[in-house]
Amino acid sequence: MVNPKNSLYTCTNQMVNYCTILMKQLHFFIATFLVFYGYTQTTTKNIPLEELYQAANTHYPLIKDVGLIDNIEAVNLAVIKRGALPKISLQGQGQVQSENINLALGGTVLEAPLETWSTSLNIDYTLYNGGLTRAQKTIEVASANVDRNALEVQLRTLKDQVNTLVFAVSLSRKQQLILQNSRNDLATNIETLQAAFDNGVALESEVATLKVRELELTSDIVALAADINTYFLLLEQLTGKTLPKDAQFEVPNTNVLDDTTIQRPENELFESQKSLFAAQEASIAANTLPKISVFAQGGVGDPNPLNFSDFSTTTFALGGIRLNWNFLDFGKGKKEKQRLQIQTEQIEVDKELFLFDIESKSREYRERIQSTKLQIANKTDIVALQNSILTQTKVQLDNGVINATDYVTQLNATLNAEQELEFNKTQLQQLQIEYLTLLGQL
Repeated sequence: MVNPKNSLYTCTNQMVNYCTILMKQLHFFIATFLVFYGYTQTTTKNIPLEELYQAANTHYPLIKDVGLIDNIEAVNLAVIKRGALPKISLQGQGQVQSENINLALGGTVLEAPLETWSTSLNIDYTLYNGGLTRAQKTIEVASANVDRNALEVQLRTLKDQVNTLVFAVSLSRKQQLILQNSRNDLATNIETLQAAFDNGVALESEVATLKVRELELTSDIVALAADINTYFLLLEQLTGKTLPKDAQFEVPNTNVLDDTTIQRPENELFESQKSLFAAQEASIAANTLPKISVFAQGGVGDPNPLNFSDFSTTTFALGGIRLNWNFLDFGKGKKEKQRLQIQTEQIEVDKELFLFDIESKSREYRERIQSTKLQIANKTDIVALQNSILTQTKVQLDNGVINATDYVTQLNATLNAEQELEFNKTQLQQLQIEYLTLLGQL
């Protein structure tokens, strides 16, 4: 007949042996994992957050537009400059007509030929165009500035992505450290309880319960290590930098930064757009002013195009000054200026809406920061109490007053409290950085 006590002993002993083997395998796995991904490195590199911002900007494909914008501006300015140089053209004309001038002057008859041709070299040079060239250059510079500022607005979103990944790494590391410390404490308790079991004063199931919890903590540590590695891969992809897995990120001191001034690139974009409209308005005004130019023409023709009595093939030349003044455009310029003024007003509306949204989000951030500070103060007290209770629980476990399940329950409560506290601390730092990023201070 089978003894129930012996069966229970055998079953429990098998479970303990299984947990022991599994725990050793998992310990070996996590050690290999950490070594492989570089967590056992002895050197630590500190990387400022601003360095990651700059690397992300430099690596992002859109940054190539900066050089393109500069090149386009330079080419367009060169085109405008060359447009102000003298214009030299070659002109030729030939024609056949059915009749022509036929004059009888005394005994002489002047009969113009029916076939005529001429070719000439023409030179035109504008002395004064009402400031139109200067206005065109101003428009080109203003347009390039709009493109540059629009690009800066697009690149600014990279900072938000960097912030998210950096603080994800920070939070995961803190959680990992808490779990490692708890696992070390648990290992000590397992040794104590194992000794008690060997002396016949503790049950094997109590030892197995603690070992199961140790395996769960080890599994969580491995999962966090994998998460950290994923965050680093995303950071490397975003910045184009090879980052050591033990790198520490330096966050700016938020206490010395100005949290009242908005320095977002959108402000520069709005101002550059208004400058562009102002330059276009100046160009409209320049178009209404007189234009003065000189011209010269020299060539050969048959008959002489300047002397109607000379029907021979001969050279000719002429020059002079020309005035062109479009003083009446039937209100076209006025309507164009009105359109630009409306567009400028629209920019002001967009700017007010932008600042309104920033202020709304800033108020929300300030409230969340204050709330998180209160939570940290409260949870700091909770963690202190939970650790005090855990210490008492450990003594009770050692003395056999409570079982391992009770101890694990308190251990979990302490772990949760510590993780929530570290989460709030990291959250506070992240909120402060995101707040300053929102204002353009970072």
